[in-house]
Formats: sequence, C-alpha cells, structure tokens
Amino acid sequence: MSKYLYGASIQGIQSFIFQTNKLKEIVGGSELVEEICTTEFHDFIGSNKEDENIILSAAGNIKLIANEETCKHLVKEFPKHVLQKAPGVTVSQAVVKINDNLPLSEHINRLEEKLKAERNKPVMPLEIGFMGLERARRTGGVAVKIKEKKGKKISFCESTALKDTEVDKTSKHANESSHTKLFKKISGLSERPKEITLEIEDICKGHKNSWIAVVHADGNGLGNILRVMGEKLKDAGFDESKSAFRKFSLALDNATQAAAQAAFWNVFKNVNAYTKDGKYPIRPIICGGDDITFIIRADLALNFTEHFLRAFEEKTKEEFKVLEQYGISDFKDGITACAGIAYVKESYPLHYALNLSEALCKDAKKKVKEQVKKRENGVPESSLAFYKVQESFTDKLSILKERTLQAKHGDNLLDYYCGPYLLKDLEGLNKRLDYLKDHVEKSQDTTKAIGKLRRVVSDTFKDFSVAEFNLTRMAKVNKTFFDELKLQEELDKLKNFKSSGKKESSQLLDLITLHGFNYGTREN
Repeated sequence: MSKYLYGASIQGIQSFIFQTNKLKEIVGGSELVEEICTTEFHDFIGSNKEDENIILSAAGNIKLIANEETCKHLVKEFPKHVLQKAPGVTVSQAVVKINDNLPLSEHINRLEEKLKAERNKPVMPLEIGFMGLERARRTGGVAVKIKEKKGKKISFCESTALKDTEVDKTSKHANESSHTKLFKKISGLSERPKEITLEIEDICKGHKNSWIAVVHADGNGLGNILRVMGEKLKDAGFDESKSAFRKFSLALDNATQAAAQAAFWNVFKNVNAYTKDGKYPIRPIICGGDDITFIIRADLALNFTEHFLRAFEEKTKEEFKVLEQYGISDFKDGITACAGIAYVKESYPLHYALNLSEALCKDAKKKVKEQVKKRENGVPESSLAFYKVQESFTDKLSILKERTLQAKHGDNLLDYYCGPYLLKDLEGLNKRLDYLKDHVEKSQDTTKAIGKLRRVVSDTFKDFSVAEFNLTRMAKVNKTFFDELKLQEELDKLKNFKSSGKKESSQLLDLITLHGFNYGTREN
C-alpha cells in the first residue's frame, strides 16, 4: 500500500488570537489554536498523541504519514473543520508520495517547498457578509451573537463568540477548566479558574503601576538541526528515520514546556509575584515546538524570560539525549533560544505589542548570528532584547530606536538601546539593578536616586558636556553610589565624545526602565 506524507500549516494564528484587546477572548483564541493541532486533529483522524505516524503536531504545524484514503479525507475536510473551529485562520496543505528509496528528510524538504507555495495562495474568509448586516464593533465582523455585559448589549462576531464560549466551557475534571490547558503547560498545574487571570486589568491588580509585558521567545538553529539529522539519517531505514524525527519533535516540545515550568516556579516562589487576589499575573498565549508567547506583569518579565532561556538550554540538553541512539550527538549540549520583551501599558493594543516583541526577538537573533561567535556545534548564543513603549505611535523597531533611544550631537552618537543582551551580559545588568533596589529600600526614597540618573540621561539629549558635568559632580558628592553602579564607565564614554565621530552605548536608560517597573504612584 502506498504511503504519503501529509503536511498542514495554520496561518494567521496571531491575528486571530489578538483580534481584540480583551484578555478573555485572547485566552479563548489561544486555547482554540492549541486544540486545532492536538486534540482536534487527533480526533479528526481517529487517533491520539501516541500515534507513531504523527511526526509533528504542535504550534500550527502538522506532519503525518498516512495512506491515500486518510490524505484525501484530510485535504477535503480538514480546512473546513479548522475554519469552523477558528474562523479567521487559514490552512495550507500539501501531500507528497513516499519513496522508500529516499530518506524521510528528503520528503520533508519536498513537503515544505509545496507548503511554501500553498501559503501564497489567497483564501476567501468565511466570515465576510453583506454591507447591510449588523457588525461586531470591536472586530468589524458580522454579528452572530448578542450578549449582555454590565447592563450593555454587546455584539459578537463568529470568531469572538467562539473564543468567549471556549473560556466558559466546563471541563470533565473538577480541578480543571477549558481555559487552563495552556496554563498547565507552562506551570505543570491544573489550577481552578479563580486563580488564573481572565481580565488584562487583573494582571497588575495590587501592583504600583499598570505596565505589562508581551514576551515572545523562539529557538535558534532549528534549520541547522534538521539539516544535520537529514545527513545522519540518509542511509537509515524509513521506519528508523520516522522514529528519529518524531522523537526530536516530542523532545523539543517537552524541553520548551519544562523550561517554561522551571522559569514559572523560579518567579512564583516569591509571594510578592502574585496579584492582590492571589492570582498568577501571567497568561500563556502560545506554547508549542520551540515557540512560547505570553503576557506577564512588567516587573516579572525579565526574570522569567532570562530563566526560561537558561532552562531551555539545559532541558534541550537532557531531552536530546534520545537522538544519540540514532548516531546524532551534534546537539548533546542542547540548543539555545532568543526572546523579545515589549513593555506596554495594559490599555495598549496587544497586537502591536506582539509585533514589537517578535521584531525584538528577530533583532536578538540577528545579533547572535552575525556579531557573536557561534558554539562548536554551530548553534548561536541565547540573547534577549526589550523596549518600553512610551508613545502612541507604532513604527518599525529601527525607527523607534532612532527616534527615542539615540542622543546625537554632530558626528557623535550615544545609543541607549544597549541590547540585545547575551545571558552573560545580563549578569552585570542584574547586579546594577540589585544595588539600585537595595539603595532605594535602605534610603526609603524611591525617587531621589533614580532622579539623578534620569537627569543625566535627559542631559545627554541636550548636551553631552552637561551630562558629563553632572556625573563628575555625582562622583564627588555620592561616591559610594557612583562606584557601586559603575558609573565611571558611563563618564568615560561621555569624555570620549570630546573627539569627533564617536559612537557609544549606555545601560543607564535600561536601568531606569527596569527599576521603575517595581514602583508607581497608584495601586491598581
């Protein structure tokens, strides 16, 4: 009997999830997407996650070895099933016939080429309606449901109605809810709904400010790993290759979840990390393959992300031991990941914040690929980048950096975009932040110390010599503070501008930004 390699790719996931700024609907959308490639797909083909023919089934990607009848059923019916489940996403499909004389990696490459071509074909959305129909105001889609909230009648389009229903569904298990599946992935818990935030305002409840962070992290060098696996398995039998690729996919998914859980418990072992109501101020949006996206309270974001990146290296090292039985030991030390953190106010449009976090992640990847020496196995270093949005304009990251983070005078430039940070660079940044926090707590003055640094930064945008004068004065009047924060390095950079055509970077604004997330003038 002929065998085929079926592949499906789900596009428009992020626009579907972030169609509105309501956290409940974002959560519902993320849970629907999670189900499409897991339980929904398994049920559709009458199988389960233990099926050895499922090579990949996570994060919007599916690869399955099946017979002709199953492939025909999938190609004909699965896109319709997905669009009914999650209106707004699109499904690209491709099938290649398996030749037992060729390695599985060759078939996967051919399948990916076909999927790339399919992704470029436009798809007619199902939710388009006539002009005379009532519309849901928040999305513009055709209204299919009216729901009363707080005394007001609100129109829901089909996609938001399904997201809303998904969250409200009950589970078969007493300690679980339909919207806890992703939360369980990053925590290892099956918490009751009351302990999980369902409103964006709840994330900052009881905190001193209303800053949140949208974080996106992605693994490094996955293409290189697949290439190496293809070369190592080119002479292996088909069943052996199938088993190797399946185990690699499962190992990668397990490593991402384990790393997220390690970071979760590192952050939430501190009682101050919880909200006023004892809830977790974090909501996972995507967690599958080597991808993770989540919303978290701003003061916890850097700590969580750093620990995730460190744990990801360790967990992939553990999980990839399974590949050694196939003679693949190139990645026995694990792989790395990069991340982007977009700091925004809780009222900021979250889809813009997601785009920014992805751009920051790409910027971090670009640095480690082009400017930093790779490891012996060809894997780049881990790194992260962050940016705090303080204006209502949305633009490319390069334009934002130039407009808000660069102090220019003549040919001299002081760049306050000090990232992307390698993990070893974060150690120095964290030491400076810890000292700044201790100094503030001991002096019981949350504004004086940070005000001095803020003044220096402000002065650099006016005149480098004025900022140099203030730092020199600080070195005499506040010597301990000056020395502990290693401000001599910043002073030397300013002195360097006495020569023309100099370019320097500074951590001062990053220190001010990150420190400020712990304080505020109001309690939410």
